[in-house]
Amino acid sequence: MKKTFDYIVIGAGSSGAVLASRLSENSNNSVLLIEAGDTFEKTEEIPDVIKNGMATGADWTGNLAVGTEYDWKYEAISNQDFKNMGVPRGKVIGGTSSINGQVFIRAIPEDFENWKNKGLEDWSFEDCLKYYIKLENDLDFNNEFHGNDGPVPIKRHSLDSLLKDQRAFYQTAQDMGFPTTDDHNMPFSEGVGPLPLNNVKGIRWSTGISYVIPALFKDNFQVLSNSICKKIVIDEGIQRGVILENDEIYYANEVIVSAGAVESPKLLLNSGIGNTDEIIKHGIDPLHQLKGVGKNLRDHPAVELVWKSSEKLLDQLTDVGAQKVALRYTSEKSNDKLDMISVMRFQPGGISKDDLHFRSSDFGESRIAITTGLFLAKSHGELTLNPQNPKDYPIMNYNYLSNDSDLEKLIEGVKFNFEIARNRNFDSFRGDLIEPIPEALEDEKILVQWIKSKVHTMHHISGTCKMGNESDELSVVNKYGKVHGIEGLRVVDCSIMPDCVRANTNATAIMIGEKISDHILDGN
Repeated sequence: MKKTFDYIVIGAGSSGAVLASRLSENSNNSVLLIEAGDTFEKTEEIPDVIKNGMATGADWTGNLAVGTEYDWKYEAISNQDFKNMGVPRGKVIGGTSSINGQVFIRAIPEDFENWKNKGLEDWSFEDCLKYYIKLENDLDFNNEFHGNDGPVPIKRHSLDSLLKDQRAFYQTAQDMGFPTTDDHNMPFSEGVGPLPLNNVKGIRWSTGISYVIPALFKDNFQVLSNSICKKIVIDEGIQRGVILENDEIYYANEVIVSAGAVESPKLLLNSGIGNTDEIIKHGIDPLHQLKGVGKNLRDHPAVELVWKSSEKLLDQLTDVGAQKVALRYTSEKSNDKLDMISVMRFQPGGISKDDLHFRSSDFGESRIAITTGLFLAKSHGELTLNPQNPKDYPIMNYNYLSNDSDLEKLIEGVKFNFEIARNRNFDSFRGDLIEPIPEALEDEKILVQWIKSKVHTMHHISGTCKMGNESDELSVVNKYGKVHGIEGLRVVDCSIMPDCVRANTNATAIMIGEKISDHILDGN
């Protein structure tokens, strides 16, 4: 029997889970959600490694979901000089929202202003704010900028709950003249303050928990788990359905690819949609020329400064791990507002080299670390199919620091964070410097070499199916996520961002799902 649906959504991640859930709210719509990993019918069934907030790759604490069966375990090229870099992405209900660090910062108004300037007039901050409000249940604030009845609960840690190193960081930022903020999600917020987290009482509120599980009771909503799409069927410029790895075929009036910034472009390329010359090299029949598929890879490059700690800060851990407070500021070398972030965190002892984004000379001791992150990088990379097997993990070259200004800002950020840690507020527990070697802070050539060797992803990959007008030859979808030139096919996830927003991407990925689901339900 022919299996036909009104909508097929590929990927139950931060955007796909939202789309499938919202589209199923119209009982006349039949919706199939296809997920490559496991799904669960009840929150209680979700393994602790992904349900508990401590299980974050970013925190390096607890039972890490990163590296398990719930992680795609991609690897990528960081830059032309130093290639090895892990790229964890969620392979489970909720996608990467099930293995991330739960930081829930919104994009800033200037991000959307940039999108508007690229011809995306429906993506102003005002247009998007209502969807940030719609998705959230902010447990700390009740005002015109926040929602209080959405599916995703948001909470910040109180200042008196900060760990010793975090309190020192918070106080030092003030001593250096930075403003304090109690809400990083206010439109014009900057300075140092507690991070908003989609974590309440130690539970990571992934989109699996907040959107998919509540929708499972509906007769018009079906989830197909542990299933990978290998191809979208295209005939005469029209999407006809999807073929799974087991060769099962499912048909739909509309297919929405929400597999994330890695798998979404990979699926399009394997379906014959992309740069024709490149597709042919992989033995794939080219069906539709879109040069931008896999291009415009964006992310936030980062490095960590690391010191030994004279105290076992892990013993002070409370309910969610080490990411509780951050400083957002503008680089002295930039006209781009809030293009930098500094995050104070510790590293527990007894972890292996393989658990880290970087290589340390000293393992087994408790350490403190300050992340230097560039929130608006000019460099961009690309994703291409694996020449050995196009259906295997793609080749990702982040091309970090190819733009000189990115390197300059990271140099400035590293020196700045070193000055923070030298403050007397850290004296009682700050030990010897581990990363970089002390000589690097006196010799910029050594510092540059260290940054190039250590720079890594903040796990905010985006842009690989760029949203834009057809006049932009690298754009892949229009403002509604519709693939240029293909009827009945959309891409809706972080891959459609024209550039990476100045924030952790999870909140914006969910917002994108909310916004475009409304467009679809309205007939756009």
